[in-house]
Amino acid sequence: MTANSINFGRRTVILSIVFCVAAMFVTSFVYRMNHPNLFVQVQQGGAAPQEQDHDHDGDGVQDHGPDGSETGMGAPAGMGEGAGGAMAKVREYLGQVKENPNDVKALINLGNSFLMMRAWDRALEPLEKANKLEPGNVGLLKAIGIAHFNSEDFEKATAAYQQILEIEPNDTLALFNLGVIHKYYFDKQDVARTYFEKVLAVEKEDAEIIKMAKQELAK
Repeated sequence: MTANSINFGRRTVILSIVFCVAAMFVTSFVYRMNHPNLFVQVQQGGAAPQEQDHDHDGDGVQDHGPDGSETGMGAPAGMGEGAGGAMAKVREYLGQVKENPNDVKALINLGNSFLMMRAWDRALEPLEKANKLEPGNVGLLKAIGIAHFNSEDFEKATAAYQQILEIEPNDTLALFNLGVIHKYYFDKQDVARTYFEKVLAVEKEDAEIIKMAKQELAK
């Protein structure tokens, strides 16, 4: 694959976070990431700044910098004043998980918060635990796929999307993402084509994903 093909693959990946748990918060804004460059349904953010370790109490959350101000634990630049609110949510969910380690809603909210901050590795632990406690949650599997993809673990991202298809065989987002991964990262053109063709066979409403699947098949 050429460098241009890889970059296009990163530009065309569609990933989604839709957590199907009652009463949980859902934030859904589309933004273009820089590395890798892809579309993600998640809260808008910019490039992540250099992270400094100010986790004084060992809870995995950055506490205070040398000047006593609260740090952002690698929160992306561009969150501005919203970073403080994001950290408050992280602390809230950490407290809920500490009180009840099997609280699926809190685990998902915690993982979602880390995804918002592009802390992919931190997001995986609570999300995967929630997935064990509540197997078959398609929204959880999509979030896990996002985290693995952005960690460049394409094998595990593929496994997450394949699990989705075992539950919902016609999930076009999972089908499309598997097509992109196989085409641009596994270099399996024939396999990728079958996924794109199935997107067109089953999708009747989402004009954008239909358009993108057609574009991939035309190459």
